[in-house]
Amino acid sequence: MKRFIHASIAGFSRCLDFNGRSSRSDFWYFMLLFMLLYLVVAFVDQRFVDSTVDIRELPLGQFIPMGMVDPEVGILVLMYRPIMATPTVAVTVRRLHDVGKSGWWCVLWVLPIPVVGWLYLMPLLCRPSRG
Repeated sequence: MKRFIHASIAGFSRCLDFNGRSSRSDFWYFMLLFMLLYLVVAFVDQRFVDSTVDIRELPLGQFIPMGMVDPEVGILVLMYRPIMATPTVAVTVRRLHDVGKSGWWCVLWVLPIPVVGWLYLMPLLCRPSRG
């Protein structure tokens, strides 16, 4: 539990730090926090907020990765995603540095085709740290 809390705090306190490294455990604990918070926000959004937005109807909405998975979202979920984007990209870039790759590989989260890029990116993020 202590490691989870430390990784969560580090993820937010270093949200604008795209240099350096993040260990495998720091990355995955932060991603666990991301998913847990997402579930809470989605639950609150579903339960207590009536208005929803169809992501595909937004400008360039067809290019938003989660729009392919969950196109109709509530306002809270729609706000959560961009708020968490910077810390998530930063920890991903640092994790990629830790395995000896360029941080630019994190672009695979969204390009060229979301989900397809994840198939290459996920094994990179699971590798052990390099020296």
